[in-house]
Amino acid sequence: MGRMPRFQALSFGDKWRVSRFLYRGEAPSDPRMAAAAVELAEYHLSRGRLIRLMPVITLVFFGAVAIFFAAVGNTAPAILNALVALTGVGQFLINPATRPANVARSLEASRRVAGTVGPVDEAPR
Repeated sequence: MGRMPRFQALSFGDKWRVSRFLYRGEAPSDPRMAAAAVELAEYHLSRGRLIRLMPVITLVFFGAVAIFFAAVGNTAPAILNALVALTGVGQFLINPATRPANVARSLEASRRVAGTVGPVDEAPR
């Protein structure tokens, strides 16, 4: 099923809940969801720093371009670039990767709930 079989097997609503647990630095009480939270947390922590900074880069770069286009009077490109810049803000609101300390805290708590110590093995088939 791919890189995170336990997480991918969850419903959309459960995936959203697991992501919220990571964002807040907490662990789900359900061991099945905790195992999925471990997978997702390990995935986010294994990504590079540049990937975690992409929302900031997006906000700054496209925000500056939007201001430039607004200053020269090109309305359509200014609005388009401002909307893209707002995606950086949106990422801060929903993406757990922007909070690595909370993700690490959630990883440890989720490991305790799931009963694992190291990286989660492949899901049973």
